[in-house]
Amino acid sequence: MDHVQHYTPFASMQEEIFRTKSAIIAQCKSSESFILTYQNEEISFKLCDLYALRKKIVGLDLMELLEPSAPDIEIINLPHCDRFLVLSLHDVLQFRELLNGTFDILTLNSSIQKILRRNVFNF
Repeated sequence: MDHVQHYTPFASMQEEIFRTKSAIIAQCKSSESFILTYQNEEISFKLCDLYALRKKIVGLDLMELLEPSAPDIEIINLPHCDRFLVLSLHDVLQFRELLNGTFDILTLNSSIQKILRRNVFNF
């Protein structure tokens, strides 16, 4: 499978946090923001905005989305910007995986940092 990489001027300052087949979340070292790359667009979030997006996506009722009377798409307004996502049920599942994976990695990194700080100062 070929991977197409798009050059962005800030790519060297970004550290990938988590990736799915359809999206990537990276952390920008210089601005302390998180960059969502989805459908060849980059959208920047502060941590609290990314958390709010995760809360919206995880809060969607999957059983309700599976109902025959349910619309084929969900429109999600992105926090603190003028953009929105138009997601199918499959996209909703992909975003859940992306956001849950991202926050799992961030939690793991935070735990590792705490352990390292505690061990460094407990000699």
